[in-house]
Amino acid sequence: MPDIPNFIRESAVVQKNESIAHGVYLMRLLAPQLANACRPAQFLQILTDPGLSPFLRRPFSTLYVDREAGWLDIIYDVIGPGTERLEEAKPGDQFHISGPFGLPFDPPTSKRILLIAGGVGLVPLAFLAWEHPDRRADMVYLMGAANTTRLPNMPALLPNDLALHVATDDGSKGHHGFVTELIAEHIIPNDTTILTCGPHLMMARVADIAAELNVPCYASLENHMACGFGACVGCVVEYKTYETDDLRYRRVCLEGPVVNAHEIVW
Repeated sequence: MPDIPNFIRESAVVQKNESIAHGVYLMRLLAPQLANACRPAQFLQILTDPGLSPFLRRPFSTLYVDREAGWLDIIYDVIGPGTERLEEAKPGDQFHISGPFGLPFDPPTSKRILLIAGGVGLVPLAFLAWEHPDRRADMVYLMGAANTTRLPNMPALLPNDLALHVATDDGSKGHHGFVTELIAEHIIPNDTTILTCGPHLMMARVADIAAELNVPCYASLENHMACGFGACVGCVVEYKTYETDDLRYRRVCLEGPVVNAHEIVW
């Protein structure tokens, strides 16, 4: 059995649960211990229903915390029975939560910190910006979405002094095209680090462009973490380089979710 990391178990109370885009919701949870412990890109495992279906907990990153008040915000996309349960929640409802799990994002030392998000992948990158106001002047946030119906009101979710550029696939807001098309114009040669989170194909393209530009790149992977602490081995990702076969596949919940994007097989 793998070593199980220390984590908190807490019954969290819903304070608000509101739609912020088509199929996308923001939920505020009163959970003082978890709010105090969470760091950017770490994830929480939420038991969406006490019954047998859906049986597995669902992983969610934190968008923002108020450690003094004891609450935290998550954003979720309604895509299945677990998130459908969350969608139905009302203020006062409770969910059992465990965490935080995984490795966090830390701000790199480079002059430019390029944050590239897609969909609900906006969450850990926004949290990083909130957590490190001293580095915010070095950050540029690139946000991609299919169209305006899937794009939340980003200024309401980000610090107001964070540089933001938006791209939509259909051109309904910001740049007409993929968010990855904005990368090159925001690179400071030899002094940029890319941090990314979003759909798999988007992150794969970000990693390719970063490699072409010889830029360090770290991704927060969104593999489904069933147990959250390495026991089920259901969230593994393949690495390009490894010393032994034991390190060819690594668990996102323990060796991630933040990984060196240049080291994994996309």
